[in-house]
Amino acid sequence: MMTDQDVRWHRAQELLLENALDVATMAACLGQDEKRLEAMIGVKPTRKMPDSVAELMEQTFSKPKGWMDQADDGGITFDLFGG
Repeated sequence: MMTDQDVRWHRAQELLLENALDVATMAACLGQDEKRLEAMIGVKPTRKMPDSVAELMEQTFSKPKGWMDQADDGGITFDLFGG
């Protein structure tokens, strides 16, 4: 099962693809430090994305509030063991 941070990471990857951005360009768009953002949304993230950055991404890229925390599957989980 994906964690909240996994969902945010995947959403950030969607934004990078949708807007044809690399992390450095996204950092510039968001007014964030490139190394700090790379640590949150890079290939091997080492930092959690705080709510403030998730909200900033939503605002900057015209996504609805809470979009960064919504999994692509629409909330459907395929848990075969009912855990």
